[in-house]
Parts: sequence; C-alpha cells; structure tokens
Amino acid sequence: MRKRLQSVARTCILLAVCGTVGACGDSPPIGPTPNPPPTQPPAQDPPTPPPAAPPPTLGITKILAFGDSMTEGTTSAPVTALLFRLDAGLTRSYPFKLQTLSTGRYTNQTIQIWNAGRAGNEAVNDRGRFSTVIGDAKPELVLLLEGANDLNAPFAAGEGINARIAATVSALEDMIRDAGFRGIPVMIATLPPQRPGGPKAGAATFLSRFNDAVKTMAGRKGAAVVDVNAQMALSEIGQDGLHPTEAGYQHMAEIWLAAIKTAYEK
Repeated sequence: MRKRLQSVARTCILLAVCGTVGACGDSPPIGPTPNPPPTQPPAQDPPTPPPAAPPPTLGITKILAFGDSMTEGTTSAPVTALLFRLDAGLTRSYPFKLQTLSTGRYTNQTIQIWNAGRAGNEAVNDRGRFSTVIGDAKPELVLLLEGANDLNAPFAAGEGINARIAATVSALEDMIRDAGFRGIPVMIATLPPQRPGGPKAGAATFLSRFNDAVKTMAGRKGAAVVDVNAQMALSEIGQDGLHPTEAGYQHMAEIWLAAIKTAYEK
C-alpha cells in the first residue's frame, strides 16, 4: 500500500511539470524559427511596345519628268503623240519605276509622276514643248534629262564640239529659266555614260565636257544637279551604247528618288 501511494505521487508530480512547460512530448524544437515561404509577386502585363514611326512624307506631290527617249523609256520611235503622259509611262522607263518606288515609300500620300519624255527630241528644239508642258501640268518639281540627241547628231560643216555643247546647254538653261519664272524648281541630270563603239554612242569621247558644262550652268541658275553619270556603270548601258538597260532604268529611278528624298522628305 505504501509503495502504491509513492507511485501515484510520482505520477502527479510528472503531470504537474508537464502542465507547466507544455504537454509532455510536444515541446517546441530548440533553435531559430524558420522564415515563412516567400510570397510570389502578382503577375504583370508585358510592356506596351512603342508606337510605330509614321511613314515619311514629301513636301511635294506632283513631279514632271521631261526629256527624250531616256525619259520616255524606249529605244525605238515615239509611242505617243501626246505632249506628256498623264501617267508615269512605259513600265521600263525611269519615271514609271520612280512612281513605284515613291508609292511604296510615301504610303500616306499620293505622289504623281508624269512622263514627258519624247524619243528622238533634241533640247535645242524642245524649248517650246517644255514651256507648254509645264504650263499644262503645273508640277511642283521638274526632273530634266536631255541633250543626248543633240550631242549625237551629225555635225554641220565647220561646227565644233564646243559650239555643239554650248548650244545644247543654252537650251537647257532656257528651260530652267522658264520653270523659274513660274516658281517651279528643276533637278537636272548629267547624261549617263555612253559605251564607246556603240552605234548610238557618238558623244562618248566628249560626254564629260558636256556634263561639266551642265553642272556649271545649273550652279548659276540655282538648279539642283543629279549626277546620274557618276552613279551609273557601263554595265547598265545597253548594246546601242546610249540607252540604259531596264536594270539601268531601275537604278536611275533610285538615283532620282535619293535626290528627291534629300531635298523634300520630311
């Protein structure tokens, strides 16, 4: 009986101790309390891309290309009797290709390229047609490329190369002056290279003298010079030695577009 009372007493003591420090067997572990798991940040929408840049624009929309067969875009006889085309002309011509390039670049505008090329014409005889065409078309810019037929025409008895060059450049100067009176700017091109030995390349040996004279005259008259000659290769000139290939006309259109962009693109 005495031993039983001692056992009960010991049990009560243990229960009292457990009640003081917490349930026996459930004591918290000794050591630092672990950090709670990190919370995930809320999902964010992807950044909004910046708005696309607006397409470029030109300060002009009506362009007249004037000249001979290298403007008309043909190596044969003229295909039209019109003073100028109410469109860009033959698909192989540089004005047509320039129209395509301009339409693709200036998508917020309607750029009009008019083809006033006439195969076989000479600058010395084209001043009247030039005046009529710009009066009817009222362009905001004229692209002038002419003089090859003047230079390649047979020389009269006693006529020298310098006189032929001077007469041709004088005719081009009259055209630029006519346009200037009407407030129409002119870009005038140097003539493309001519392939020596070609049946229509009679001016190959003195072409650089003519082009230099054109540059000097244009500087006096305030016309912009587009140096087509310096940017085209003989490989872009056809078998007749004078007219560009279709790839040459494409390059010519690109040269004109680069000049127009520099002067008028906003």
